[in-house]
Amino acid sequence: MKAVRWIAAAFLSSDIAIRSTSQINIFPMIVDHVIVSQSSTSNNFIPYSLTASPSISFIQNWLVEPAQAATPPSQKNIELLQQAMGTFYNQPPNYAKAQELLTQTIDIWEDQPVDELAALYRIRADCQMALLSPNQAREDYTKAIQLLQSSGGDKADPTELPTAFLGRARATRSISVLQLDEAFSLKAAKDYQISLRFSSREQWDTDRENEEDGAAHNPYAAWEWGTSLRNAGLYRQAAEVHTLAGQSFDDIGDRPRAVISQIDAGIDLAAEASNSPDIKNNDETKSFLSKAIAQSKGVESQDIALLQHVIAKEGEGRMALASILWSNPQQRSGAEAELGEACSRLEQLQMDAIARNAKSINKGNGAEKGKLSAVA
Repeated sequence: MKAVRWIAAAFLSSDIAIRSTSQINIFPMIVDHVIVSQSSTSNNFIPYSLTASPSISFIQNWLVEPAQAATPPSQKNIELLQQAMGTFYNQPPNYAKAQELLTQTIDIWEDQPVDELAALYRIRADCQMALLSPNQAREDYTKAIQLLQSSGGDKADPTELPTAFLGRARATRSISVLQLDEAFSLKAAKDYQISLRFSSREQWDTDRENEEDGAAHNPYAAWEWGTSLRNAGLYRQAAEVHTLAGQSFDDIGDRPRAVISQIDAGIDLAAEASNSPDIKNNDETKSFLSKAIAQSKGVESQDIALLQHVIAKEGEGRMALASILWSNPQQRSGAEAELGEACSRLEQLQMDAIARNAKSINKGNGAEKGKLSAVA
């Protein structure tokens, strides 16, 4: 006979069970980037940790076989769990209080099925990220992964393991950026790769095919994977993954992020070419970057901040292209032209931001919204 799992039951009996789960936003990323941070609930392709939250997976799979024999928790313990879940997922959330309650819940949940205990560690890790504590979050994600890979862990919702790997990847990436540590960047890249591989909706013949399928469903994570590879100094691999992210964004009709990803791939190639005397590499990079930069023209978006990132990324791409052109004495005039255009675009971006901020302050109604175009 099927039994109601306790964490699922706690969620379903709490106040948040009556709200649409699509409105739940778990946490802002520490490393703030347009592709990492997502606030729109209308975009179906949001970071994987949001789509795989207990608020969704527990509703879909709330009647499952018990993972292992366990003494049913007391009513008092169930009420503590309900309070912890509600404090974390209710809007607005109270992350500090949720962390305290989740810690108490974990302490008394040690004799419960390992898959449920793993979920609690993963949720507390999400909470640690919201509190800007990536080191503590990484420890909790690691504990969740260990539990999910132990006996009984296979009873968990299939989204839990890739979600835990993705969470640890983001925590590790945050640490690597704060500490400028290439070793941590490499660890983050590996976790991203595993997460996307496990996120595949089909069982393909090769790991690469599974990773591509995972990226198709979560291009945000793919872009972050590419950035971690770049930070680890693996520029060719970073270019391949950023290209994959760009294709995945393009497939879902997200042209601004597709362009950002493609320019990032070109910047990766420029970084590799700067360490290589091979003229062929320089020619490849020039061609790739020129095409990627050209794609930024005419990009439109209702999201002003996103469009500003497109323009900023275009400026970065032009500076990378200028550096490649400058390496050839016969192309230095072209390098100067690219650098001048980059400076002009970035100055335009700065002036536009100043004007919009001033207009917003005068109106006194927050950030201005509207449709813009990245036409030079």
